[in-house]
Amino acid sequence: MKLNPAACAGRRLAVGIALASSAVLLPAAALASSTASGMSSHHTAAALASSASGAAAHPQQRQLAVTTLSDFKVVLIATREPGPEPGENLMATVTAAGYRQTSHGWKLIATKRIGGATGWFWGPATVCSLTETQLKPTPTGSPSAVTWDSITVSLLETPALGCSKTYTKRWR
Repeated sequence: MKLNPAACAGRRLAVGIALASSAVLLPAAALASSTASGMSSHHTAAALASSASGAAAHPQQRQLAVTTLSDFKVVLIATREPGPEPGENLMATVTAAGYRQTSHGWKLIATKRIGGATGWFWGPATVCSLTETQLKPTPTGSPSAVTWDSITVSLLETPALGCSKTYTKRWR
């Protein structure tokens, strides 16, 4: 039997597209848990494929950004909100999940909403700027720093309007 390389490549592409498409449908908890637990890309792909069947029960989500320092990590997620008419869901809520490094891996500290609920347009939801801070300097002369897990983020409102004001969130 002779294999057709083009046919195999087409199947690989179709599987890749299916996996990529299902990633957008994962609930934030699934994304955060796979990211927080340090799953390998192989395990994450398997989780994406298996969760696609239950995607209709969960709102559509998209990971906007991940930023990690030594003991603090933040994952930004946009969640598409249902619209007034079936098939109309143009708005999104953006949340930031903060994690702290433990001896057992990343542990969720808390989730913070960025802006108002349904305050972002789903289509252009993307990050303009994101700064993560883990430590805050102490007053002059002090030899150490204080834990200060926080982010400052600005999101794209629309291409015409540009970037939003900055939002600062802190985890304690």
